[in-house]
Amino acid sequence: MKNILKENLARQVVHWLLLAALVLYLLTGFGITQFRVVEQATFGLLSKNLAFYIHNGLLIPFIVLLILHIYQGAKGPTKK
Repeated sequence: MKNILKENLARQVVHWLLLAALVLYLLTGFGITQFRVVEQATFGLLSKNLAFYIHNGLLIPFIVLLILHIYQGAKGPTKK
């Protein structure tokens, strides 16, 4: 018998990690193209070079999380 609590926890973890990766991916992409605005908004914390480095490093984790998210959705909802 499947452990429904573990499945639901795994779904939630993947969901929130994907959301965080998406927000960070968008922020760093914006930080590359509009670096002056992002540098001022983050008080110099996110420079253009750092945004580019993070943006490039997020590609593989983002794809893995997206595939996991799609796979979990294709399995169907679990009963509560």
